[in-house]
Amino acid sequence: MSNIIQLLGQSYNISHHYEGLTTISELESYLTLADINRYSQLKADIEKNGINAPILYHTTANGIKLVIDGHIRLKACIELEISDIPTKEIKEDFETLSDIQFWMVKNQCQRRNLTQIHKIQLACLHEEKIQQTAKDNLVNAGKGNKVEKAVDTLLEIAKIANVGRTTVARYKKVVSSGLVDIIEKMITEDLSISSAYKQVQKAIKNELNATMKTEVQEETQIESEVIETEIHKPQYVNDINAGMHLLRGNEVECLIMTKDENKVNDFVSQQPNVKYAVFIIED
Repeated sequence: MSNIIQLLGQSYNISHHYEGLTTISELESYLTLADINRYSQLKADIEKNGINAPILYHTTANGIKLVIDGHIRLKACIELEISDIPTKEIKEDFETLSDIQFWMVKNQCQRRNLTQIHKIQLACLHEEKIQQTAKDNLVNAGKGNKVEKAVDTLLEIAKIANVGRTTVARYKKVVSSGLVDIIEKMITEDLSISSAYKQVQKAIKNELNATMKTEVQEETQIESEVIETEIHKPQYVNDINAGMHLLRGNEVECLIMTKDENKVNDFVSQQPNVKYAVFIIED
């Protein structure tokens, strides 16, 4: 048999061909998320008790039985050299490989032994296709074409995972937060999605408050520096009487009278905290 399979107008490399069943990596590796960590346990169970759930396949236009569910179980059967594997044909009108992958996601999410987290993770694998559908709808609407219903990406993911839209929104918020510790605890289910979301909200709030506090401190410091600069800026007067008036009104502490303006700078450097008025004596 050829190592290439023609499927839906495209060519794909065959990963395995066993007992009349064929796999390709594009489907074989698509949903390993929920099963890979328990492969050894699954293999040991199959070796002891045999395989119970059938391998699901789709018959292609050229008669090839393409596996679309049960890749991990089939891998164990191949390694254990088990024959007479139970199978079941799935009859669907797939138009693209993405359609098959979408069916795989929905089929997996219907399994009761998957956790809520695993279901959402699987459903999110199809997020890009859902978003593309939403974009296509907007384009069609912009062209004046009739669009039956707007696509809500979060809602569509929630439907696939069989959870609430709010749960998906909170999951996405946690994942996008970048707070690795909280994300890992949620994924391993040491934290529920709701608890993880609350911790993320608290962390964001604390960070925002800290940022605002820093900004206020910086602004206050700048204002103080400006005020300080204004206080010690020399007040030049046109005559001695004006300088004396400032002294009597306690607006300055010292009146400098000099023919050399450079001496003013010398005085300021020696007495930086003194308020003073300056009268330049002209020859």
